[in-house]
Amino acid sequence: MNLNNIIKYQKNNISKLIYRTVKIVLPIILIFFLFKNSYISLQQIKLIFTEDKLNLLNNIILSITLSLMLYFRWMLSANIYKIKINFLNLIKVSSAAYSLASFIPGQIGIDLLRIGKLRKSDSTKFKTKLLKATLIEKIFALAGQIYILIFFLLQGVILKIMFLLFCILTINTFLILAKKLTKNNYLKKYLKNINHNNILINFFYSILCNYVSCLLIFSVAYGLKLSFPFETVAISSTVSNISSVIPISPNGLGLAEFIFSEVTQNISNLNNVESVATIYFSYRIFLLLSHFFIFYLSQSFIFKERKINA
Repeated sequence: MNLNNIIKYQKNNISKLIYRTVKIVLPIILIFFLFKNSYISLQQIKLIFTEDKLNLLNNIILSITLSLMLYFRWMLSANIYKIKINFLNLIKVSSAAYSLASFIPGQIGIDLLRIGKLRKSDSTKFKTKLLKATLIEKIFALAGQIYILIFFLLQGVILKIMFLLFCILTINTFLILAKKLTKNNYLKKYLKNINHNNILINFFYSILCNYVSCLLIFSVAYGLKLSFPFETVAISSTVSNISSVIPISPNGLGLAEFIFSEVTQNISNLNNVESVATIYFSYRIFLLLSHFFIFYLSQSFIFKERKINA
């Protein structure tokens, strides 16, 4: 190894070290800033777990439901490429992946763990079907979020219906042209041998996932005595969910809360309302606890199943 290569290797290592340090330190700074400036209140977080038991139960049910829906969304994306996955195994792997993603910047941890654990379901050499399913899921998730965002930004029922029809027409047009698009070498690897019937199902299912996510955040806000119109919460939470994919902190920790607070106050024409970010932070806590709970149950069930089979 010559001197230039050694220098280049050292520079790469230093760059990686700096990047990793930033990813660890930045979330801490963001969270400290949010607590310091009263964006997040521990007293209110305690309130949601102790005061209104009915609201707490509703939040638990919604968070577990949403978690399972997110796992199933990836399964639907895998079905597009005709990959068959055991649902119980999917729950175990996905719950572990989403739990891990709470500590790894962006959503890289979710994808790597799922593909690694479920690689046997993909017969291709480099697990290209699982990689494509992961990419497709990201596209559907983003499309569902954008749909929810635009839907609630539009004023009037007629415009909302027209937008829905436009989306359906666009997807159907894409499906009709899909066979012609496969002639393109770049698109061929993504569009060849796919189940076209699942495309439309995935799109609307992603919208449903995002709607349930907004519903959970709205319920959390109600429990925190920070009631905003559902449309406001839906727009703010969708923008925050989109920002959470930016790989600068674990699952957008700190950044998503700040964006949620600012967007909510701007839409509501309010200024300096304390603890609005507590809503999204509490939503994050409920989801994380749900993933842990589901993972624990799946582990216990699989352990008992193996014991019976033995």
